[in-house]
Amino acid sequence: MVKLVLDQAEGLRRLVARHTTRVVAVVGSAPEAGQTSVALNLASALAHHGQDVVLADESGHAAPAMGLPLRGDIHDVLAGRVSPDAVRVSTRDNFVLVPVAHRHPERIDPVRAMPLLTVGEPDVVVIDCTHAGALLSPLAAHAHDVLVVLGCEPASITGAYSWIKQAHFEYALAQFRVLVNRAEDVEARVVCRNLATTASRYLAVSLELAGHVPSDRQVLRARQLTRTVVDAFPMAPAAVAYRQLAAQVMHWPLAARETVAAGMADMGEMAHGAGVLPAATA
Repeated sequence: MVKLVLDQAEGLRRLVARHTTRVVAVVGSAPEAGQTSVALNLASALAHHGQDVVLADESGHAAPAMGLPLRGDIHDVLAGRVSPDAVRVSTRDNFVLVPVAHRHPERIDPVRAMPLLTVGEPDVVVIDCTHAGALLSPLAAHAHDVLVVLGCEPASITGAYSWIKQAHFEYALAQFRVLVNRAEDVEARVVCRNLATTASRYLAVSLELAGHVPSDRQVLRARQLTRTVVDAFPMAPAAVAYRQLAAQVMHWPLAARETVAAGMADMGEMAHGAGVLPAATA
């Protein structure tokens, strides 16, 4: 039965040109790199540009940072304890936050979870990746783009290179995008160039500078208000940088992994429709 469903999904993918939801995994080179802040503000900035955005909170930090009440997570949905709608939380920034089981993200089946994130075919899913367990969760491992957040500090740069090296050998990833946080343009370019040179020489990996976010005290103030800087202080330098980043993300070429992510969503929908996946109940 499952094989039939998979064959049907493959046939549909070939016959129908469907909307593809871009999946961006945001990871931090260190806990203090500002990963969750970047994920939240990127989601907000993408929504500002008119994109339909879902933020998948794997880290468990995004929802508290926004002061959002939760009724469960994707793990609860897949276990049938709550309905899919119960875990989708609308934000004042016009994106939807969906909590993932951050304590055990490795237990989440991406084939079943992806359809819960792509309901309504959003333009972008931003994953605020977990810090626990593997380098990337099974869900994040199939993202089209991996955005590595780091600072200018030597420890952060070293941590970023170490993470990229491990991710390359673990998942055969050959391209990463780098965002330098709390840095000016010249600093960011120097950091990325040096990191890219080393990664290319020793790993045959491509690193591209996605951008930089300048040091901005309004980011902290926005956090104290449980808001994004993009929403609270739209003219702040950091907010402007996030909108510039979002504009670039919208035009990034989709990596080859798009077939995997799109396929998971298709297979999940087909399996659910055929009764292979049990429907959750409230």
